[in-house]
Amino acid sequence: MNKVYNFFMKYGSLLALVVSVLILLGYFLSITGGFSSTEGIDSGTDLAKYIHQKDAQPIDFFDFGLKAAIAMTFLAAIAWVLFGLFGLILDPKGSIKFLLSFAVVVVLFFIFKSSSDNETTGRLGELLVDPEYHVGDWGPTITAGLKTMLSLFGLSIVTLIVSELISMFK
Repeated sequence: MNKVYNFFMKYGSLLALVVSVLILLGYFLSITGGFSSTEGIDSGTDLAKYIHQKDAQPIDFFDFGLKAAIAMTFLAAIAWVLFGLFGLILDPKGSIKFLLSFAVVVVLFFIFKSSSDNETTGRLGELLVDPEYHVGDWGPTITAGLKTMLSLFGLSIVTLIVSELISMFK
């Protein structure tokens, strides 16, 4: 594990830069190739008006950037979970604070979920009954997630203020 850490400490910025340049290069090549291969489109074409024309060709040459961003997000999430699990396995005694904090958040979520009803008022209530969003019975889960997030945000603000006050009087 230390070898990986040392490798990324030494070469991580360079690796991130090289991967970013390669993705940007692929994206610009995709756009340039898309403009040159699509009839009636050049860099000055208003694409918002073009797509509503009857004889418009599909504009899919921007998809590479979107797909690359989605792939990098999933790759980062997988790496985050794997490194977190490795940390838990390699140092279980040092992970007790994390596990207790995670358990508190999960308990808080389920307390909010059990005390939540389907919202019927406000903007969330409007969205829950709108058939376009297909929320169904997920209303209490969404409400519990929002309440958990807001309570953690409030707790972080209180912790920030208290820690600053403590450091001010030291």
